[in-house]
Amino acid sequence: MTEMRDFSKKRKDITFRVDDDVFQAARGVPAEVLLDFATEFAGMDTSATVDQQLKAFRSMLEVVLLPESLERFTARMRDRENPIEIDQVEDVVTWLMEQYGLRPTEAPSSSPDGRSVPGPGTSLTASTPGEVLISAASPSTVS
Repeated sequence: MTEMRDFSKKRKDITFRVDDDVFQAARGVPAEVLLDFATEFAGMDTSATVDQQLKAFRSMLEVVLLPESLERFTARMRDRENPIEIDQVEDVVTWLMEQYGLRPTEAPSSSPDGRSVPGPGTSLTASTPGEVLISAASPSTVS
């Protein structure tokens, strides 16, 4: 009898809190959608403008947040009384990328002109251009 290889995957719930709001992300992201996002994000470098960074953050949120959570999250990004601030958005997006196996690479210790480059975790755009990694051993495969 031929053995059948099973590529099924146990997916975990992905939820997070910002202040009093709990947000829910998709348990998995379709491969093509994730690859499209990774391609878009890989084109960014340390010279990306704030607008480019915000566009990348929004894109990631649109890719992974469930519709109701996306609606509340984006509303709070505009809410002056109960805001989600840019540093919180960056932290959330970095964490979400890790949940789906996207890992920005570590930045070199200095740039060719000798100026210091922010360390890993400082900014999503601190990765070397074109080096967003997609791990086959995603944390989402852990039970």
